[in-house]
Amino acid sequence: MSWQSYVDEQICKQVECTFAAIAGIQDGSIWAKLEKDDKKLDPKELKTIADTMRQNPTGFYETGIHIGGEKYICLQAENQLVRGRYRSSALCIVATNTCLIVAATVDGFPPGQLNNVIEKLGEYLRSNNY
Repeated sequence: MSWQSYVDEQICKQVECTFAAIAGIQDGSIWAKLEKDDKKLDPKELKTIADTMRQNPTGFYETGIHIGGEKYICLQAENQLVRGRYRSSALCIVATNTCLIVAATVDGFPPGQLNNVIEKLGEYLRSNNY
């Protein structure tokens, strides 16, 4: 399965996203993505997120999570999981051994469904050494 298929079939068919991506954890390079509503993902933002998750995830509580041109309020920050909120849009980011999985919902979409989908995909990729 291609990385784009993971974004399209495993994330976006289950979650109404404004953006979703799988990116390299070392450099933030985007392997696959979906961007809507003028949301643009920047590899530099993704690299900063990955570095912060590894080195000081609680730093997100002070700085927020900057992605897709927005600043999300940090709700949870750990080495492998970050959750955020912007208005009524939810954000979930999962780090695996080699990649970041990121997705944000449209306003009003249930955050629990987003978290479930992204976290399960992260567990699956980790179990397959990604």
